[in-house]
Amino acid sequence: MSNTEEKRIPDKVKWILTALAAIIAVVLLSVVIFQIVSTSKPENNSIIVYKKGISSVVRIGNLETTVSDADASNFKCDEESGRVFYTVDSSYSDRLYDLYYIEKNRSEIKGPKIIDIGVSQNYSVVSGKVYYLKKNAPAGVYEGCICDIDNNKIETFSDNVENIYALEGAEKLFFTKMHGDNRVLYEVSDAAQSEICRNVVNIFCYNDAENPHILYEKSSLINNGMSELYISYANGESEMICDNTYHVMFDEYDPDGNLYYFTSSSESISWSYVIADQYAESDLEVTKPDRKDFWAILGVSAEYNEAWREYQNKLVRDEIRAALNESVAEGEFSVPVFNAFVYNSKGTYKLAENIDPKNVYAVASSGAPKIVFENTEVLPADTDMNTLVEIAQRSTMADVIDYAKTIVDESVKSEGMAYAAYGSEGAVTYPLKGYDKSRTLFSFTRNGERLFAFVRDSQGSRLNLYSNTINENLKPSEGIGVDTGISSYRFTDGSVVYLKSDMNKISGDVFNYNGEKSVKLSNAASAFIVENYKDIIILKNHNSDISEQTADYYLCVDGEEKLIGNNIIVESFQYTESGKAAYITSDNNLWIYSEKESVCVGEDASEILLLA
Repeated sequence: MSNTEEKRIPDKVKWILTALAAIIAVVLLSVVIFQIVSTSKPENNSIIVYKKGISSVVRIGNLETTVSDADASNFKCDEESGRVFYTVDSSYSDRLYDLYYIEKNRSEIKGPKIIDIGVSQNYSVVSGKVYYLKKNAPAGVYEGCICDIDNNKIETFSDNVENIYALEGAEKLFFTKMHGDNRVLYEVSDAAQSEICRNVVNIFCYNDAENPHILYEKSSLINNGMSELYISYANGESEMICDNTYHVMFDEYDPDGNLYYFTSSSESISWSYVIADQYAESDLEVTKPDRKDFWAILGVSAEYNEAWREYQNKLVRDEIRAALNESVAEGEFSVPVFNAFVYNSKGTYKLAENIDPKNVYAVASSGAPKIVFENTEVLPADTDMNTLVEIAQRSTMADVIDYAKTIVDESVKSEGMAYAAYGSEGAVTYPLKGYDKSRTLFSFTRNGERLFAFVRDSQGSRLNLYSNTINENLKPSEGIGVDTGISSYRFTDGSVVYLKSDMNKISGDVFNYNGEKSVKLSNAASAFIVENYKDIIILKNHNSDISEQTADYYLCVDGEEKLIGNNIIVESFQYTESGKAAYITSDNNLWIYSEKESVCVGEDASEILLLA
C-alpha cells in the first residue's frame, strides 16, 4: 500500500451533494428567469399613483403601498431615487399641509415619512431635492426651505418668500418676495442671497429645456406700459433680451426654440399718433394766472378772464391726456404699431414692423423664425383734441376714453395677410394671398418647416387643408389644396395628422400629410391623439352614452395599428415622454402599457393621480 491512501466518498454523500447542486442550479435559474421576467414587465420601472376607494395606492416598480389619508393629494416623484411625494391637510394648522414621501429601497417600499408640517400646497422636486414654503405662524410669513433627503438635512434659505424657482442642475436658486406691492426677484448661490431686480411682473421656469432657464419681465420705469425682458440660465448670469417690451408670446414659446415678443415704435407709445393733440406744446407754457399781473381800472380785466379761461381749458386737456395715458399704460388700448422680434440660442432678430400682437395668427416655435400676421397701416384720424374736450365737458372721462378707443380702432386699415421670416439674408416679408382671415386657421409644424392653412367650409363645420411650401429662401408658395372635410388635426414634428369625416358622422379616417402626400393611417376612428409630437394614438369604438366615455386605443407603429387596450375610460388615459401609458378600463382595472404590451396592475381604480 502506498503512503497516501485515497479516501472514497460514500455513495449516500454523493447523492446528497448531487441533489444540493441540482437545487442550487434550479434556484439560480429561477433568479435569472425572475430577473428577466421582472425587467421585461412593462410596469417594473414605472411609478404610478392611483385612487382606490378613499385611499391612494402608490406603485413603484412591482411593489405597492397604500396611503390611507383620504385627503392625500398633489403627488410628485423623483424617478431617479424612486421617491413619491404628497401632501395631506395639516393636523396642526388650518389651510396648511403636511409634506410626506415614500421610497423604494431595494425590495421594499418604506414610508410614509414626514418631511415637514405646516407648509403651502405648492412644492417642487428638482435634482432630487424638495423645495417648499413653510409657514412661520408668529411672523405671519412663509419661509423658503430645501430638503435634501439623501443627506437628511433641511435648510431655510430666506423668510417672507412668495415663490421658489429651482432649475435642474443649477448651483443657484431663484425666489421672489413681496415688498408691499413690489415683487422682487432674488437668487441664492453659495448660501448667499442677492437681489436681481424689482418690479417683476412675470416669471416662468423651464426645466424641460436642454439648458434649463427662467424668463422674467420687470415693469419699465421709463416707458409706461412697457417692460424689460430677461433670461437667466441655470449656471449663468441674467441677460437682458429687450428693454421696451410691449407683449411676449410666452404661451407659444418652445424652451429650446423661438421666443417672440413685440416692442413699441415711437408712434405706438402715444394715442396722439392717431388723434392730433394740437395743444401739446403750447399747453406747456400755460400757467395759472395771477390777478395781480393784470391791471384794470374797475373789476377784473378782460385779459385776466381770457388767461383764466385758457388755463381752465388746459386743465381739462391735461386731465384727458392723463386718462388716455393711464388707459394705454394699463393695456386697455393702444395704437397697434409694434415691431416683432424673436430671441433664440443664436441671438435676437427683428422680424417685421407695424404689427399688432392681437393680429398674429401663427409662429414657428422651432427652426428659422417665422410669423403669420395681418399687415395693417395706421392712418391719422380727423379727430383732434377739441373733439375730446367737447365730449369731456358734456359727459364723463370714461366716455372720452371709449370714443378715443373707437377712433384708434377705425384708424387701422388692413392690407391683407402677410408672412415674415428671418434667415441667413436677414428678415423677409411676403404677402400671403388667397386667405380670408375670418375663416382661416394658420399653423406651422413644430419644426417650422411647413405652413398649413385650415379654411372653414361654407357650413362652418369642416375644414379644408391647404399647404404653403417654404423654399430655401424662406419664401412661401401659393396655397395648394390637400384635402377637405377635416374635423380635427394635430401636428407631429414635421407633418400634420388629421381626421376626415362626413357630416353627422362620429367616425372617419385618419391621415398623415408630410408636405408631399397624405398617407391613410386608420379608418373608423372616433378621434386621435398626437403625443410628444411623434406618437399617434387612434381612438375607436367611442362610447359616449355612458357616464364615463370609453374607447379602444391603438398606437400607430410603422403604418400598423397596435392595440393598447379596449374599453379605456377616456378621461383616465395618460402618456409619458418615454412612450409609457396608463389607463383605467370600464371594469375599473388599472393597466400600464409599455414596450408594445399592456399589463393589468390594479383593481377597483377610479383615478390616476401620477404616472412617471
